[in-house]
Amino acid sequence: MVERVSLEDEEGVIKGPHYYLVRKQPLDRIESEVYDILREHGPMPLSEIWRRLNCHLWEVTAALARLKRKGLVEEADVTPEAYGRI
Repeated sequence: MVERVSLEDEEGVIKGPHYYLVRKQPLDRIESEVYDILREHGPMPLSEIWRRLNCHLWEVTAALARLKRKGLVEEADVTPEAYGRI
């Protein structure tokens, strides 16, 4: 059975019942993994977080938004140093 996912379209990306947008992991698990990655490695670009996980980019974005709403992460401009550490 395919699980239908409905998220608010905050990034301007269509998230309808498209095969490639089927949730790959529970968002709670992704949220926890993202938090652990940031805690261990510090600030990093979204693309780097995504490369470390086996999920869709929209799932990482949703997990980050949930962490932000909880006050556990904050968004900032990425500095060249953040890319240099990766």
